[in-house]
Amino acid sequence: MGKWRVPAYPESSRLSRAIAAATCTGYRAGTGRLILLAAGASALLVSGAYAASQDMAAYRIKPSEVTLPQGVPLGSYRRIIRPFENWDLICDEDLQAKRRVCNISQSFIDQKSELVFSWSLAADEKGKPFMILRAPSQLGTGSKISLGFAGRKKPVDVQLNACDSTICLSYLPVGPIIRQQIESEGSVKISYSMPSGANISLDAPLKGLKAALSAIN
Repeated sequence: MGKWRVPAYPESSRLSRAIAAATCTGYRAGTGRLILLAAGASALLVSGAYAASQDMAAYRIKPSEVTLPQGVPLGSYRRIIRPFENWDLICDEDLQAKRRVCNISQSFIDQKSELVFSWSLAADEKGKPFMILRAPSQLGTGSKISLGFAGRKKPVDVQLNACDSTICLSYLPVGPIIRQQIESEGSVKISYSMPSGANISLDAPLKGLKAALSAIN
């Protein structure tokens, strides 16, 4: 037994030491890569947050198209739009006061989607009906819009009496002529002249207005 001993296997020892060294080296190198990756990720997060803040500064929330009357809290006002042929029935309701106001509107736009003419059938506090006429603000206060009715040779001229930076307004009481036109569902010839000299002319169909009016209850 004295002649026998367990071989030392120096190659195995060297291999083990090499593996251990490689493992330690790999661990240190890996740690370095982790540190570099962590630093890079932090830089990306910081730059990303900065870019996001820059983007947020360039954009804003689009405000609601419904303007609340003074004193009405958010969430207590409702608008319902019911489309009819050629016309929209628009009703705004104050849910707390249980008060509803409706109008029936028709709008015309050009190829650039800009307003050319718009009018609405509404009523005052006493229930008397009238038409609200709207035209581009370029016309200016005092300009006239002509309404041509079937069966009448002379058109009705309506003078614009209020303007802001976007539109001009005028009001026309609903008399026997307009009532008859609504009942017969004819068309009204709308025309006016721009300050540039351009003449605007269009046919406004009344068909659908009577149906929308009967839907108000």
